[in-house]
Parts: sequence; C-alpha cells; structure tokens
Amino acid sequence: MFYQAIKIQITTRLTRLLERPSRRSLSFLGGLCLVMIMLIIELLFSKAASVPVQAPTVSKAQISAMTLLNPIPNSIFRRWIHSREEDQGNILVYRPIDYPFPPARGREGLEFRENGEFIRYQIGPTDRSLAVPGQWQIQEPDVVEVQFPSQSVPSYILTILECNQQILKVKKSERE
Repeated sequence: MFYQAIKIQITTRLTRLLERPSRRSLSFLGGLCLVMIMLIIELLFSKAASVPVQAPTVSKAQISAMTLLNPIPNSIFRRWIHSREEDQGNILVYRPIDYPFPPARGREGLEFRENGEFIRYQIGPTDRSLAVPGQWQIQEPDVVEVQFPSQSVPSYILTILECNQQILKVKKSERE
C-alpha cells in the first residue's frame, strides 16, 4: 500500500515534469529511474514475503562438476620462489616473489601460466635464475603434470596441497 501511494506520487510528478519541454529529457530519465527503483523495491519485498527460504542442496554430481570446472586454484597463476627453509619432508613450499626471504646464494622457482605454459627457474652458474620453459597439464583436480619437451629436464607430477595468495605447497613425484 505504501509503495502504491509513492508510485502514484512519482507518476504524477513525472507527468507534470514532462509537460515542460525544456526539461523533458532530463526529467524523463530521472523520473523513470525513480519509478523503476520503486518497482524493483516493491517486487523484492513482495517476493521475499511470499517465497519460503530453503537451504541450498548440492548433490555429489554437482560438487564433482564444480571441481572439474575449476580443478586448480586461480591463485597459482604467478611466479613462485622455493622457500626451502619451510619444506616439510617431501612437501615443497613456495612463496610469491615479493616474499621477504632470508639471504641465500640462489633460489629455484616455478611459474604457472593460464595458457598452459610452465617455467622452471633453476639456479644458474652465477647464482642467477635460469628459466627452463615447459608445459603443465591437469591430470585430475589438484594434480598437474609438468613436461619439458625440448629440455633434458625429466617430466614430473605436482600434487597441489595448499595454494593461496601467500603460499603454495606441493608434493613432487616422478611421472609413471
């Protein structure tokens, strides 16, 4: 009821404003926006009152499909530097390039690119990084195969254990 009265007032004012040719276009747009806002508010409140709230249900198939659509985290697509001080057994820890690492004579790293390119950064003869290009391919969710077709570097599998903006933890294994 309240919104109905406001709609009538806005419509009346809009009609009056449109009678003045000098303000027709600006007034029309302003009035139209107000009417649309009021209609949207009315629809939202009337729908919210009439629709019962239900908890969303997700089947195992839907979860599986969502995982396949996003099999690896988006935060992986950047350059990562090996933080060997944080390694835990066979779990390798990487940090973003701007992380405050303790001094070292050189650090290995890796970089995932969205187009399937992979770059392995090795420690070169002068302790500078030496880029070795390769490709990565998803084997299953959170499991990536890395290949270096034109290099003498053997292919390997990386299982992504944790990945966010601050840290990347992977388990490296030989390709079967």
